[in-house]
Parts: sequence; structure tokens; C-alpha cells
Amino acid sequence: MLSNKRHRLLLGLFLLGIASGVGYSMYSRVGQGELWSHLPLFLYLTLYGSALSFLSLRWEETITSWKQYPLALSSLSGVLLGLGFPGFLPFPFLLLVAWVPLLLAHREISDKENSYRRVWWTGFNAFLLYNILASFWVTNTAFAAGVFAIVVNSFLMGLPWLAFHWTSRRSPKVAYLALPAFWLAFEYFHYNWSLNWPWLTLGNGFAQFPSLIQWYEITGVLGGSAWIFLVNFLVLRVYQGFTAVIPNDSAPAVTPKTTSLRRPMLLLILALVIPMGASLLRYFTYETPAGDTIRVATIQPNFEPHFEKFSSDPVSQVDTFLRLSRQALEGAGPVDYLVYPETSFSYVNEDEPLQARSLNELYRSLREEDLRYLVTGFDGYHFFAPGEPLTPAVRYVTGRNGEEVALEALNALVQIDLQSGEVQTYRKGVFVPGAESFPFRETLFFLEPLVNSLGGTVAGRGTQDVREALVGERAKIAPVICYESVFGEYFTEYIREGAEAIFVVTNDGWWDNTAGHRQHNWFSSLRAIETRRAVVRSANMGNCSFIDQRGKVLRKTPYGQEGFLVDDMPLNQHLTPYVRFGDLTARIALLLSAMLLLGNLARTIRLEAFAQK
Repeated sequence: MLSNKRHRLLLGLFLLGIASGVGYSMYSRVGQGELWSHLPLFLYLTLYGSALSFLSLRWEETITSWKQYPLALSSLSGVLLGLGFPGFLPFPFLLLVAWVPLLLAHREISDKENSYRRVWWTGFNAFLLYNILASFWVTNTAFAAGVFAIVVNSFLMGLPWLAFHWTSRRSPKVAYLALPAFWLAFEYFHYNWSLNWPWLTLGNGFAQFPSLIQWYEITGVLGGSAWIFLVNFLVLRVYQGFTAVIPNDSAPAVTPKTTSLRRPMLLLILALVIPMGASLLRYFTYETPAGDTIRVATIQPNFEPHFEKFSSDPVSQVDTFLRLSRQALEGAGPVDYLVYPETSFSYVNEDEPLQARSLNELYRSLREEDLRYLVTGFDGYHFFAPGEPLTPAVRYVTGRNGEEVALEALNALVQIDLQSGEVQTYRKGVFVPGAESFPFRETLFFLEPLVNSLGGTVAGRGTQDVREALVGERAKIAPVICYESVFGEYFTEYIREGAEAIFVVTNDGWWDNTAGHRQHNWFSSLRAIETRRAVVRSANMGNCSFIDQRGKVLRKTPYGQEGFLVDDMPLNQHLTPYVRFGDLTARIALLLSAMLLLGNLARTIRLEAFAQK
């Protein structure tokens, strides 16, 4: 910490100057058709440091100890959460201690004046750093989208934190039960509302190390979130038992309390060894259930989505797909499935997909190959027939004869049987808020004229109510489109519909070569563990990959290069406990949260009634 206000002011101005330079560089790159890569991270961190320096001008002239300022502890928690989440360091164990500084900060301020305001800002500071470090890459999609995602998600994370503080004031004996209950309820809610953004679910943090989380086949990722909280609380107990602050006239002294250390130390060791030890045993002894295999080829065409994919010549793109497909199929023997990425082709009529020039050309050309099915994502539409019920995604356009016609835009997928010409389509069911859907459309209806005047639409995309498996001669496949692969319980619906393996089609080039595409690939490992289904990913940019039923990434293509992979894929018909029962951990958390909130409310009413007597 700097010792005087002048130095802090100069530091704030210096960081603000750097942020201005980074912002100008980002602006210049847009004009040159270049992406931002990690520049948003530097912009956010320098702005954060500058704001912190200016805010520190309100502090006392001299800072004698970092412990005096809970904001320092809060910032440490934010850094540990951000660096523990996959993307920067392959060390998710930071998540197991990341909450300890924030909980220590809470102890410092919970009983002070204006404690709710102080607790709120302390938590928001940690969550803001967490969101910046773990998801800055969203800004590469659009600047406003990145800022919105980081700030709003940090705000939302502050709500369960504030509920925990309320519980610590009203029911202190159960406060440390309340925090994981409220947080898991929040994470579950974040999967299931219009503004969904469950990317930073704590249990996702171990996605890079599937050998340590094989028990997700029972609990799902929210069980991982609960485990992270358990270990953090035990680490806090060990810390509290190891250090006792004894005030005197000079400085605090620290004395070990060995008798109070034994139990929390033992519990901490057990909380670490049992889940990870059992997981490692399951990982190395897991045997793929006996059954059929299918041979799959997956293609990475590598069209840059911001400046190339949706503006370059469609004919040349089809030529690229055909060239890579023939290279993949050459010498591969009979191939059951050839998989292309999300939105590989545009202007496809869902009702007659082979009438699209691109798909028709592929169908005629690939029939000559030793290949049975082509599976590809497409950007398409569906015309409503006269009398057909309209959906909330309806749009009205002027037809060729000048009449107004109703349609819905689609982010969809099609399976084409290259022998018979039969097709099966599937519509994406979970959409990225803002980019593909307009959250709270019924509540914010008054914004529709403004959105339309700006060239946008609140209609969103057409969808379907149930998950379906693509049915082939030898297998049933879960057709998963991009963002859908982040949603664990939602994902189990494919398996209950009979899916024996998983295809994930995506376009991860929106975020440049940052942590975003790597995180998305690792999340497919989580779905493999939860369902015990092998996964094949086809990415326009990012990573095509083969992932086994243990969640291990067997093979993947590098970012930013054309490529393909061909391999065998085992099928599985068994159902895991997680597929059968879903997020039981979340349901328990929801029940506990309701009980805690009602208890807090009852105690608050009693206290107010007593105060009035």
C-alpha cells in the first residue's frame, strides 16, 4: 500500500492513462478488422486499479497493515477465484481457499456501522475481479456485451452474499450453512431464467482436471460448488485455530492452538482425500460399457466470424468444407457421421433444407464418399403456414409477391442421410441473452420500438420445447448447439430421450484466442462425466475434439487452423444417477435457502416488535 494520498493520486492517473491507451488501441483495431484478444483484460484491470487508487484517497494518510482494510482481503479473493477458474493457470486448487480472505473481511466489518453497505461493496469488489479475470474475453464479441456481462453478473453474485450477511446478523449459528445454500440456489437459478449466465458456476472450475471430479456423475457441477465451499470453510477453521490474535501494547502476537487444530485439520484432509481419491480410483478403473462404436469425422473450417464467415463468398466456403471433408474421409474406411460446426450455412429453409444451394451441393458431392450421415449446423428460417399457430419468435417480412409473411429465424441443426436423402432437424433450445434472445420481453415490451428502430428485433429465435436425439441406423445422437453444452441438467434430457453419444457443434471464434474457447471445450468434459457419454465437438474456430466417457480430451485441433479429426466413438445406454435424478444438490440448497430466509424474516419481525415495546 502506498503511504500518502499524493502517491495514490499519481498511481490512479498513471493507470487511467494506460487504460486510455489500451482503449485507443482497441478502437484502432476495429477499423483495421483486427480482434482485441487480451486487450479487454488490460483495459478492465487498469480501470479497476485506477478507480481503487482514487477511492483510496478517502482512507487515512498512512496504512499500517493490510488487515485494516477488508478491501485488500476482498481483492485477494477475487484474484484467487479468477486465477483458479480455468483459463490462466492450470491450478483450480486456488478455488479451495479463494473464499477464505473474503470471509475474514466479513468478520472485520460485519458488526460495524453501515455493515450492509460495507459488506455489499466488499463482496462486489471480489466478484468484479472474478468476472474480469475469468470472462473478460466476452468483450471480444461486443464491447457493450462484455461490460454488461461482467458488471451485471458481479451485481447478481452480490445478492447471495448479502443474504449470507443478513443471516449472520439474525441467525449467526447457521451463517456458514447459509452461504453455500444461498450461493448454490443462485447458481441453479442462473441456469433457469431469461438472463442465464451460468458460465462461472464454481463447480465448472475443475473442468480441466476430469480425473478429480468423476463423482459429478452423481451430483453434477453444483455438487462441485458445494465441495468447494466445504473445503473453504474447513481451511478457515484451520486458520482460525492456528492463529489467535492477542492484543498488547506493541503488536499482535500469533500463538498456535494445537488442541483446537486437530479436528478441523482431520476434517480438511478427509474432505480433500475422499472425493479426489475416490474420483481417481473411478477414473483409472472405469471401463467403457460393452457395445457398438461409430466412426466419426469432425471438421474445423476456420472462418473468422467477425469479418469473414458471414460476409465471404458462400461458394468458396462450400469448397473449403468439401476439401476438408475429402481429406478426412480419405483412407478412413466407412465413416458413419461427418460433423460440421454451428451455423455453417445460412438461408436454409427448415422444411426443405436440401433446397438450399450449399446443402444440395454437399449432398450430391458427399454421396460419392463412403459416408452415411452428414450433421451440420445452419442459420435458417421456418415459414408459418396459413392457420399454423404462431410462436413468440414470429417475425413479419415482405414476401416475393409483396404480401406480408410470418416466419421465425432459427439456429438449428440437420442430419442428412446420404443414402436415402431423409433429413431430421433440431432447433437450439438455450440462447445467449442479448445476442440471440431478448430477456424479459414481456416486462420490457416498451423497448420493442427502440430495438426495431436500431435494426434489431426482440423476437429472438425459434426453438422447440423438448430435447430430441438424432436417430440413425446404428446410433442415437444428442445434437447440442453451442451454449446448450453449458447446461448440465438441461443436457440430461437428451440422454433420457435415448442419446448414446453427443455431438457439440459450435462457433468459438467470437472470442479470439483467449480462455473462452478453451473453457467451452473443457465444459464438454463435464457433460461427458455427468452422462457417461462420449463427446465429439465440431468448432468453426476453437477446438474440434474427441472426449471419452471419463471426460478426458483424447484429441483436439489447434485454434486458428483448418483441420479435422477422425476416430471411433463408443456408445453407451446406461443412465448415471445425475441423469436419473438431476440437480438434487440444488434442490436441497433451495429448500435450505427458503427455510433460512423465513427464519431471518421471523427473527427480524420479532426484534422490531420487541423494540417497539
